Amino acid sequence: MTMPRVSLAMPVYNGENFIREAIEAILVQDLADFELIITDNASTDATEEICRSYAARDKRVRYYRNPQNLGAAPNYNRGFELARGTYLKWCPHDDYMSPNFLSACVAKLEERPDAALAFGFTQCVDKNSEPFKWPDGEMGTIDDPDPANRFYRCITEAATNFPIFGLYRVDLLKRTTLHRSYYGSDRALTAEVALLGPCLMVPEAIFYNREHPSRSINITDLAVRSRWQNGKSTRRAAMEHVNLLTHLIEIARRHPDVIAPHRALAALAKYALTPKQVGRYGLDMIRFVSPGLGMQLKRLVVRPIKRARDESEEMEDDIAQNAQA
Repeated sequence: MTMPRVSLAMPVYNGENFIREAIEAILVQDLADFELIITDNASTDATEEICRSYAARDKRVRYYRNPQNLGAAPNYNRGFELARGTYLKWCPHDDYMSPNFLSACVAKLEERPDAALAFGFTQCVDKNSEPFKWPDGEMGTIDDPDPANRFYRCITEAATNFPIFGLYRVDLLKRTTLHRSYYGSDRALTAEVALLGPCLMVPEAIFYNREHPSRSINITDLAVRSRWQNGKSTRRAAMEHVNLLTHLIEIARRHPDVIAPHRALAALAKYALTPKQVGRYGLDMIRFVSPGLGMQLKRLVVRPIKRARDESEEMEDDIAQNAQA
């Protein structure tokens, strides 16, 4: 079989609401040398029927159905394992991309052989594909020659981590730890990729990220979120910040050919030892011992502090805008 240039891995579970639009956006890409690998996590809606119909019409579409729901992380990794291309992009079933996304990102990676990742500009849209501004700042280009600086910047700037849906070099992804069993492990994966090479934004390539109620980021119950990530719910898996820290420590030590581990660990310590992060680790430990107490502390202490900080930032923005006017 001819090896495609780009592999597109689309993990899905019960995606009948948006998956047609996601697939159509892929099939009209102006770079046609790709394979679309759909890994269905045992959907119970019309997802299978929709995907099989596309696979029957276009030989670039390959559909695989898991016998049971493995959780999101194993399903994302399964798409990577089935990929045959030089480059790989994970494609959520509820998002879509501009017709030039693949060609623009491939061109950037071929222009910069040292780069590990090329990702597009993110435009958030609602369930009706109407655009809106996402409230959080997002990561831009990280093109520092020092791996320690790239690692630190990615950890601190990733925010919602839209770059996870960019285009990766498969040979570099093979060196990573991929997606892990805890929610938020994609942030560690992006940081590991940044350690291995520059991460470049391609502004002309647009990634349309859809906000809707059933999106994973809107799951507030940690047990439910853990089950979504790995197919089961455990207290340890719900310790998201502690799990991210231990994962990042592992990453900092596993690439001595790229950077001395002590330098990567020093960069990580700058992030991990801030009062905000230390507080998060403490709250995770309390939740592990007593989930009920952890929820009460978050409701009575953490959320009011965050709300006050957000209001203060909004006030500062208003003052700055009035001063400019």
